[in-house]
Amino acid sequence: MAEFERWFWVGSRPEVRDALAEVFGGAPATIGSGDLDALHEGDVVVVDPQAERSEQARLPHGHAYAGVRALKQRPGVAVYVLVDADDAIGVQLARFTLADGVLTWDAGERRLRTDELHTGGRTPRRPSVDDLLRRLQDDAGQSGEENSLQRLMRFEREDSLLTQLQDAETGLFDGPYATLKLDEEWKRAHRFHQPLSLLLLDLGLAADLPDAERRGVLAEAAGVFLNECRDIDVLARFSVSVFLFLLPGTGAEGARVLADRIVGALEDRLRGRLAGRPCAGLATVPSADATDRKRFVAIAEACLERARESGAGGVFSSWQ
Repeated sequence: MAEFERWFWVGSRPEVRDALAEVFGGAPATIGSGDLDALHEGDVVVVDPQAERSEQARLPHGHAYAGVRALKQRPGVAVYVLVDADDAIGVQLARFTLADGVLTWDAGERRLRTDELHTGGRTPRRPSVDDLLRRLQDDAGQSGEENSLQRLMRFEREDSLLTQLQDAETGLFDGPYATLKLDEEWKRAHRFHQPLSLLLLDLGLAADLPDAERRGVLAEAAGVFLNECRDIDVLARFSVSVFLFLLPGTGAEGARVLADRIVGALEDRLRGRLAGRPCAGLATVPSADATDRKRFVAIAEACLERARESGAGGVFSSWQ
């Protein structure tokens, strides 16, 4: 076994410590107050997750696996985890904590298996993510070509396609994108025989609102929409005051609950700042009336118009 500068033992089973001492060619360094804090390149630490609590308290965070993960942040320090031969998940836990290897102890045979212990002196330091990024950038600079990482970063700096499809005042998608998604979700709903609901909501913006106040109202409304909807829902500003919501996998009753919740939240947050009560029209497929995408939208628009004409706001749906 090649010599290391020092090796440390975090454990409480003397028979295992003696077997390790034979492998390393000497007793472990004494762990005193702060010794593990002074680890440096070339040191080796063997951690036994079965160690007594007083021994584990010497590790960062006072826990075997959390301690291994923390110790692996120190350059050039090798950390091994001791696993009993009958431990079914110990190896996986050791890999997860980025340990340099696993040492297996067979209590029945009182034998230590050290197949994964490096024998070439100091263990090589695993390159950090920053090291890998620098290497990629250096290689690209030498070849004169743009690599995938640089291309991705360039795309992030440029206006993305999705940014171009966003409404400037709300950050939601705009009408053209909503039309594209409507066609996509309509086809998916029919292909997989899943419900799809379409909600058209008129916020009731006053026409004479000053620009600053209008932007504030729109920002508040967008916050309500994003808070109430799921990640898979499609939210878009369809016209000046009308917003479109596509709700995949949502039937009539679930869509109605969401619509009522959105209208209620808007009234609470925007009370006195709107020309009237928010109103909405709701359509859901499958439906015998909505035989194609255009009729689907027409039903939602008709329900929205009924809500406007009622003067009371709220939500009207195709099954009312």
